[in-house]
Amino acid sequence: MLRMPTAGTPYDLVEIARATLGLCENDRAQTAFSRSLKKYLDVENLILVNSGTTACYLLLELFKKIRISDKRNEIILPAYTAPSLLLPIRAAGLNAVLVDTDPDTFNIDIRKIRAAITPQTLAIMPVHMFGLPVDIAPIVEAVTEQEIFIIEDAASSLGSVIGGRQTGAIAPFGFYSLNRGKNVSTLAGGIIVWKEPGYTALLKDLAANLPPVSHKAEFLMWLRFLGLSMAVRPLGYTALAPILAKFKYTTLHTHFDSFAYTDMQAALGKILWRRIEQLTNRRVGNGLALMRIFAGRPGFTTPTILPDAMAAFNQFPVIVHDLGRRQRLQEKLLKIGIETTLMYEKPLHYIFPELNPRTYDNFPQATYLAEHLLLIPPHTQIGLALLKKIKTIVEATD
Repeated sequence: MLRMPTAGTPYDLVEIARATLGLCENDRAQTAFSRSLKKYLDVENLILVNSGTTACYLLLELFKKIRISDKRNEIILPAYTAPSLLLPIRAAGLNAVLVDTDPDTFNIDIRKIRAAITPQTLAIMPVHMFGLPVDIAPIVEAVTEQEIFIIEDAASSLGSVIGGRQTGAIAPFGFYSLNRGKNVSTLAGGIIVWKEPGYTALLKDLAANLPPVSHKAEFLMWLRFLGLSMAVRPLGYTALAPILAKFKYTTLHTHFDSFAYTDMQAALGKILWRRIEQLTNRRVGNGLALMRIFAGRPGFTTPTILPDAMAAFNQFPVIVHDLGRRQRLQEKLLKIGIETTLMYEKPLHYIFPELNPRTYDNFPQATYLAEHLLLIPPHTQIGLALLKKIKTIVEATD
């Protein structure tokens, strides 16, 4: 039985060849890729870096440079999100403040953000979890005239839209990830976007200080890309399973490296963008098909997609209230080649207890979500035949 990879952008031979040619290019590839991204995201200001984590870190460093007081050192973010988000916050010498999850949207509970704001608040970081768009407008309105920055984490929501605008490009600041496993991947990479042109010089200076990648390191990155191009297809994923298991994230990240984006990655990204609509539409369509399979079925809770929003699902999330049923569902899906994940099985305040100083769980919705979540891949290689099999299996668990 062939196994379907949980995530990953499938590359064709032309894209592999184009990335290879990028090893010999100068920064023309980066200029061209940046132009494509600006047009797609409808933004004027954009910088490419090596990861979404680095993108987040540089924005936080910018906020420190332009904040009105050194006492502003708190970043508000959801209690359920990637633990790696704590890395750039702490690297910047800042403190995380958590807000509970909305049980309907699976995103940060917007109604509880105001209560978390203090005179020490520097920024609010809503995260578009799983590609599900957050309503950014009320968050911006909540901090009007308060000198608090809004930074959208759109690392997993490239292609998602709300109110006709791309997630990540709604607030004054945003960032994306092009890492493996994201909606579109150039092996690694991050994108910073911002609205106010007055910050351009500062951000470009911060990015210019990132160390360049040596020719040897870029060649090794190219080799990893060739390996990934085989591994993201079912045949390669199945054949290479014992090797790939060694590269999966099984422990908590304790650091991150920051360096410049490479021409090879930009060359790949430029040609990938020719089919961005196809990649996005399949994620949207597969996510909606999975929503129809689970929605309204006893024992499951699916997320509410906000009005006027379109979710380009990075993963399809569903809460399975009976953990035994969740395990049985995982086992049955694996038998047809669908490998599911549990993602972060604990929220941030369990991983970092200092973020919940009280003697009780101050973020119960985030805890329940983390402990009952099941994630099903919605990427472009999931076709109608597999969706029908998933539906049959889910119905059989009733």
